[in-house]
Amino acid sequence: MRLHAALPARILLLVAIFALLAGCNDYRVRFLYPREGRGAFFNERPEVSLYVAEPVDLRPSAEREGNGWLMTRHFPADKHLEQAATRISMRALLQDLNQTQLAVLVRNPDNADYLLETRLMHMTTELHRPLTAWAVPLAAGVAVGALASIGSDGGLSHFLKTGAIGVVIGLMFPAPADVRGYVRLELDLVSQETGEVVFQTSCEGEVARSMGISMASRDDQKLVEDFLPRALKRANACAVGQLYAFLQEHQTGPDPAAGG
Repeated sequence: MRLHAALPARILLLVAIFALLAGCNDYRVRFLYPREGRGAFFNERPEVSLYVAEPVDLRPSAEREGNGWLMTRHFPADKHLEQAATRISMRALLQDLNQTQLAVLVRNPDNADYLLETRLMHMTTELHRPLTAWAVPLAAGVAVGALASIGSDGGLSHFLKTGAIGVVIGLMFPAPADVRGYVRLELDLVSQETGEVVFQTSCEGEVARSMGISMASRDDQKLVEDFLPRALKRANACAVGQLYAFLQEHQTGPDPAAGG
């Protein structure tokens, strides 16, 4: 009788574990970068040409490889991206520079007034769970263990076994989580004429929200596609704005006040 009574509990445990592992499947991130309508974003366009070099990847290994599980996770790992992170960053910046018509973009650095060099310091999605998030599965474990032990002669062993099932099931319920998309860029503007860095800046982009996500959830793809493109957009907006301010002030050409 004890064997037959234990079968349903074991079956439930297996089903719960399989459901938990089902969220750990592989995925590929489609980086859908927000697009603006092409137009005159600035009152006056600096009359300069610009060559944009491919960014240097200086992200920490935790972001490139993806890590964490219990409290804090960083994702996606580079293997889950459809394109290299530096390529994503460069294409996004070129798109914004082109749509804002900040400068004339050229393919050959020899034809440019300035070279724009970029360092990709951070580009990641972070999911952090507070300690209170663990209260959901633990409470489910205690509840299931206590209910299953009513009228049972299995004692502590039975309580622990059924409680374990409750914990796994509790992992599937929404629990508090803080999600953040974060990007940080460092940019150098180099004069093609002198080879000197004439302007430096650092720009960050962040999109964060608190939400309910089950402990078993591994829908990393959706979280990345929701948060990271917007974070990169904000970092690039900062970069474009600062570049415009510098180029507008230091653009080459004759001084209109001079002359007879």
